Amino acid sequence: MVQRRTYEKISVKKEDVISYLQPNGNFTKKLRAKEIPKDLESQIDQLLHIANDFMSPKGIFQLFSVNDLPKRECFAETQQVALAIVTIGVKLPSEVNRLMSEGKYVDGVIFDAIGSAGVEKVADLVNLEITKIAEKQDLSFSSRYSPGYCQWSVNDQRIFFSHLPADDIGVTLSDGYMMQPIKSVSFAINLGTNIKKSKWETRCKNCEDRGQCTYRLS
Repeated sequence: MVQRRTYEKISVKKEDVISYLQPNGNFTKKLRAKEIPKDLESQIDQLLHIANDFMSPKGIFQLFSVNDLPKRECFAETQQVALAIVTIGVKLPSEVNRLMSEGKYVDGVIFDAIGSAGVEKVADLVNLEITKIAEKQDLSFSSRYSPGYCQWSVNDQRIFFSHLPADDIGVTLSDGYMMQPIKSVSFAINLGTNIKKSKWETRCKNCEDRGQCTYRLS
């Protein structure tokens, strides 16, 4: 059965926002609060204070038998797969565009980082709910993963949109497999009896991109 969630507010931490403000596009280096100027830290605090006014956090998810999904390497050693889509809506990305168009680039970049941290926080909430369901069924579960990462083709976004009524939370998929609103995330979680030792869950250990990947599990 499809599960829909709407959250009145989400708590985005300053440290999470800072982690998205990467130096020179270097996503393997995480910034820390002590490494940024005090005036920039103050700007982040001010924008975080109003951020929830620009976010409409929603999520949708459902557990499927692996037999009801297309055959994929990531589904090979699991019994069930939870598919989920989450979003913070259109208001914050629109505000980012407005700030940028007015030349308020620092505010725009910070607000964009807040949006990225915010949608991941919504994903965390849905993720937690899925893992609790797994625990009640005495099943183990994988870390969440998304199309476009870990050699899973971005084209498989269509799996999510063909199995979940994404329109219910205002999310659509373009012909190029990009989600709108832009601050939306789709992810899957594998559920089964021996997931932690599966090839998919331990894939990072043998990946040739491990040293440069921000998303590695170990």
